[in-house]
Amino acid sequence: MVPSRVRFVVFCVAILGSSIVSARGVAAQGRAPSLSVTGIVRDVTGLVLPGATVELRPDGAGFARSTISAADGTFVFPGVRPGPYRLRASFPDFESFDQTLTVDANTPLSLTIVLRLSGVREQVSVVAAGIDLPAIATMQTDVNRRLIDTLPSESVSAGLSSLVTLTTPGVAADSNGGFHPLGEHAETSFSVDNQPITDQQSRTFSNQLSQNAIQSLDVMTGVPPAEFGDKTSLIVKATTRSGLGARRPTGSVSLGFGSFSTPTASLALGAGSPRVGNFVAIDGLASGRFLDTPEIAPLHAHGNVFNLFDRFDARLSGTTNVQLNIFAARSVFQAPNTIDQQGAGQDQEQRQHSFNVAPSLTRTLSGHAVLELNGWMRRDVVQYDPSARLFDDQPASLSQRRTLTNAGGKATLTDTIGAHTLKGGLQESTTWLDEQFQTGLTDPTFNTPCFTAGGDPSADTSLRDPQQCADQSLVANDGFLPGLLPYDLTRGGAAFDFHGAGRITQWAAYVQDAWQIGAWNLTSGVRLDVYDGLSRATGVQPRLGAVYRIDRTRTVVRASYGRIFLTPYNENLVLASSTGSGGFGGGVLGSVGGAPLTPGRRNQYDVGVQQTTWRGIRIDGEYFWKFTDGAFDFDIVLNTPLAFPVQFRQS
Repeated sequence: MVPSRVRFVVFCVAILGSSIVSARGVAAQGRAPSLSVTGIVRDVTGLVLPGATVELRPDGAGFARSTISAADGTFVFPGVRPGPYRLRASFPDFESFDQTLTVDANTPLSLTIVLRLSGVREQVSVVAAGIDLPAIATMQTDVNRRLIDTLPSESVSAGLSSLVTLTTPGVAADSNGGFHPLGEHAETSFSVDNQPITDQQSRTFSNQLSQNAIQSLDVMTGVPPAEFGDKTSLIVKATTRSGLGARRPTGSVSLGFGSFSTPTASLALGAGSPRVGNFVAIDGLASGRFLDTPEIAPLHAHGNVFNLFDRFDARLSGTTNVQLNIFAARSVFQAPNTIDQQGAGQDQEQRQHSFNVAPSLTRTLSGHAVLELNGWMRRDVVQYDPSARLFDDQPASLSQRRTLTNAGGKATLTDTIGAHTLKGGLQESTTWLDEQFQTGLTDPTFNTPCFTAGGDPSADTSLRDPQQCADQSLVANDGFLPGLLPYDLTRGGAAFDFHGAGRITQWAAYVQDAWQIGAWNLTSGVRLDVYDGLSRATGVQPRLGAVYRIDRTRTVVRASYGRIFLTPYNENLVLASSTGSGGFGGGVLGSVGGAPLTPGRRNQYDVGVQQTTWRGIRIDGEYFWKFTDGAFDFDIVLNTPLAFPVQFRQS
């Protein structure tokens, strides 16, 4: 049974109460681990100025970071998140320098600061500049912390999904925190502080980060740069919050209560110094409508979730940062019933445990080159329990336990040479799958051999074959599936028992270039993916894009092409690829039992236009063509919540 909501709320309040004395102010700011702001401080004659104080402050709420220029006048701010900033520089007997700038999510920023002697006066004219030129030829949506704080969220257990569906055009929301981008079924990749997560993140498959741990999102639709692969209809780059630079403990605490008897509790706390910092987010929720329900009134729909996220940062030197992310979550929830199932006493429940640890290192090699190393280990354990009394489950009983463990590493090098920004990387990951489930029919009418004269399914459990129908003055059921008879518990069958395991290893390498020349930004790249799992395949994927800016009309037009290598969903992939398991091999339980799923291939073409209008309002439109061989979707076993991937030939 689901634990008492009263005990759950008391537990959350106790945690929050222990930290509320030090939680105050605004939330700590985060950084994107792969970005840097570098530069050099000079005087008007070109001589460098060592010892100048340089400060970088987010435009809005946030913590300032400061550094001192080195003996050669250079300075470095590694690990800066994307967004607007204000840069200030000062040096004794020189006038201060003050400038606003925008850190782009795809390009390191290198600046030259020129300081003038005090007492020198000259008139400076400020004129309107041209519109910003996007770095890549794809539609992007930037979501900062200020917007996150003002948006409603459907659930702590689906914080990322809620943010994406509320802020991103072309995304259709689905039940239970799922969503579908640009006509594709749940084909989404998350990149959390540069850690790739391509498995399903809706609340019925896993536990995801709450929005309380997120500093900013950069969401991309359309043809992605070559650095992204696997599932690419939607790329969500999430930057978590950090305590680095927080000179005193700061944070927030909240308690709430909503409809369907839904108490919530959350804590965000950041603390640190210019060299070390830590940020922790704790969230809890209990609800009488945890999952979306098939009936207007929730029946058997209680659940709760508890999330813990911790991020530790350390600045080892002016050029080297290390980071450690730890995430743990647990959710327990009932499977909502229909009126008939509620009347039968069905009491099915699902439990999910998630854990993730991800260390990373960012090193600025020079004023124009950044190296980042990432590692991770992520594990999901999902268990689905049937009712205590087997025949309370209708029309079938199901028990399941599956685990998904993913571990890997990647190295990324970014270098700016003149008008070119080059980026290359290597990645390896291994996924271990273990799947167990049992199912059996508990409703004698679900797969009955005969119908009554009135067209109703016969509940006579002595009938085993449609040829027996005539003797009983019944009509044969043309849709009867004889392969299900061994698993019909009402007719003396036994539960179908499946246990399978598999390992999937993936390698990837890519190189890409962004070339800005005048009003043009040209991007090109190529990616190589090697997939070695239940099937094997290799994909070479060229990516091309062009962006053109028209300052006079404040218009940006773009076009792109990409070859995409699509990999199968990992959830219950062993089951979906298994053959010969009794009646399973004939596809009698849903669509299960075909050959192992193989990676698909897609050619995608995008064109788009962005128009800046009155007071900076931007209108963005996109048209795309997708031609896919071997796309993926989900099916279910019988009438149960057990979902597994299926593959169709072409779309």
